Amino acid sequence: MLIGAAACLVGAQYLSATGLSITEYRVGKPLACIELVDDAFLLSFIHSVSLTPVYDEYKLLQDGGRYQILQTKERFFAHGQGLPSLVNEPDAIAFEHSDGQFILHLNRVIKNLIVRTDRRFKNQLHSGDRTINLNQWPDTGLGIRPVGHCQ
Repeated sequence: MLIGAAACLVGAQYLSATGLSITEYRVGKPLACIELVDDAFLLSFIHSVSLTPVYDEYKLLQDGGRYQILQTKERFFAHGQGLPSLVNEPDAIAFEHSDGQFILHLNRVIKNLIVRTDRRFKNQLHSGDRTINLNQWPDTGLGIRPVGHCQ
């Protein structure tokens, strides 16, 4: 599993026993709530141009009583259109090529995480050993936001 990168956000603390609320973004319809392992999750999908896997890693943080999503890495296997190319990407802190994959290390706070799903691209959310198929719902925009606990 690719989860586990350390976050660099100053003044933030890791949370425990947190979850992610998943809604149909445009209408706000609740779809699911996923409990997280170690306050971390990963989104995986097939890139629409390169048709290769992409893994985006995230960590939940609390800052001043508010939950935040911090993107810590993006891993990909083909370097080209629509993928990061240099460390001068917004909020990038390092860029490396290792074991056939490109890894962009990030310190990117995500204020409003919307995942545009498409069955062709096998959208999934992972936390611990759990995998949630995000294509179980119709292709749409999914709103993903942190919550204290799933009910």
